[in-house]
Amino acid sequence: MKDFLLHTPSAIQVIPLARLFLIFLLYSFIGWCSEVLYVGIFYEHKFINRGFLHGPICPVYGFGGLVVMMLPEKVQASWITLFVTCMVLCSLVEYVTSWQMEKIFKMKWWDYSEHKFNIKGRVCLLNSTLFGVMGLVAVHFVQPFVNSMVYKIDDTVTVYLADGLALVFVVDALLTIHKLIDFSMTMAKLKEFGESLRERYAGEQWFISTSIADMFASIKKRAAVERNKFSDSLMQKIDSFNEHRFDFEKFIARFPRVSSTSYRESLALVKHRFAERVAERKAAFAKKRASK
Repeated sequence: MKDFLLHTPSAIQVIPLARLFLIFLLYSFIGWCSEVLYVGIFYEHKFINRGFLHGPICPVYGFGGLVVMMLPEKVQASWITLFVTCMVLCSLVEYVTSWQMEKIFKMKWWDYSEHKFNIKGRVCLLNSTLFGVMGLVAVHFVQPFVNSMVYKIDDTVTVYLADGLALVFVVDALLTIHKLIDFSMTMAKLKEFGESLRERYAGEQWFISTSIADMFASIKKRAAVERNKFSDSLMQKIDSFNEHRFDFEKFIARFPRVSSTSYRESLALVKHRFAERVAERKAAFAKKRASK
């Protein structure tokens, strides 16, 4: 299938998939910019790559943009109908994406539980309203701009450009999925290791089991006094789990509200290590400024 059908005010327009993919990427890039500005600049007051991928795109916005494009002419013609439709459809896309990612990786990457009128923390009225506004902006202002950009490119160039960007997109997606799977598997292994430590040292007075970080700290403290009671493999395993993982902490930086009912303690350790890294960077920066 090389073409895609799209409703337009005049007729049903046939869009080649190469151009459709470029439109998808443009909406994904626009969505990424919106996330960076809305979350990174206005809330965190710093640049944060809010996408899962390495590249500057958020595919969920690309899919949302295509969904809005496919709306019938009657829906697009009425601002109120378009607003409500975009609220519902884009919220559905966000809800399904959140549910699927939690099902696959056993983690909830964003959580709106603190917002009023939310549904299981996956979507909330505030974001849904913003989706409605963005739908209006997309149809009446962004789409004409996107079309003008995409259709200015020669057909042959469009195919080569789409193929090249598709290759980059697939490689980026595969690398990201690999890291997400590694993240999830490490959280599972850390959970299992923590449970084994509790079973092994639960009767010891020196053992603190309130969190995985406390368990590791108490064992290392005890090992400094009675090293012969702890095997080298055990201490190496603790050190490997206890070390800073830049790739994991990068996910925490992008999604600070990430949570998990399955890996709550494991995730808490990664967040703790990330907080340590941030504190170390701030201290080093303050020291550097003081020395000038």
